[in-house]
Amino acid sequence: MRYIFIALPPYLPARWHKIHSARIAALDALQTQEERSIYLNKHCSWVNLKKWLSQASGDKCWYCEAKSSRAPFDVDHFRPKLGITVNGVDLSGHNGYYWLAYEWWNFRLSCQRCNRPEKDDIHVLRGKANEFPVRDETSRCQNFEGALNNESPMLLDPCVQSDCDLLAHGIDGEVKPTANPGTWEYQRADYAISQLGLNAWNCPEIKRKQWSTLDILIRSKINRSEIVRKLQEHLSCDHEYSSFFRSAIGTHRDKAWIEALL
Repeated sequence: MRYIFIALPPYLPARWHKIHSARIAALDALQTQEERSIYLNKHCSWVNLKKWLSQASGDKCWYCEAKSSRAPFDVDHFRPKLGITVNGVDLSGHNGYYWLAYEWWNFRLSCQRCNRPEKDDIHVLRGKANEFPVRDETSRCQNFEGALNNESPMLLDPCVQSDCDLLAHGIDGEVKPTANPGTWEYQRADYAISQLGLNAWNCPEIKRKQWSTLDILIRSKINRSEIVRKLQEHLSCDHEYSSFFRSAIGTHRDKAWIEALL
């Protein structure tokens, strides 16, 4: 997970402002959850921002930094729009953050692995889907009048720098919590790693294999300019798993030319 910075005011696609106004007005006029569900499922206008969201991350998933070359990205609602689950169980009495369904700042670009639920015969193993536990249920917003800042989400948010800092990247390719076990920060990091499957689907093996090649190049001391070019490529924000490579390359900080790159 790498911090996603959106400059304010956001330079949204020109048509979005008109779409947003029309959708919000229509949604506000609906009275029941069933009506809202039908409307939101029929008017998935947030896909109009998919290209804009992708450009913000260098065409990578905001959660795991993977490219999605063989499947389209999803536009995830960080706060789910039509119902909430906590540990796979529907949260009774809450219909989701439907009033945020068309707010750009609630969108996160997600690969299908991070967003869609993966199940065995009985349980959801991983995937964000509608999962959105908070530290204290009494602080959860029930409608647009609630104060979102009073919530403490369990899931790490790629749009919050301090959340991204709770994840470390080992040269073994695995993502690990930076906080001490038993702390709320550790719980959040551990939850994100598990729920999003950051160490699943051979991701650590893929990272280790690529790093092994770079590590050999760094130690070879030949063709320094070509090595620098290769490292700069992997350190680029739009490179897949660039946070991991920045951490791995940082293990060679004892070399002045490496330190200069970082």
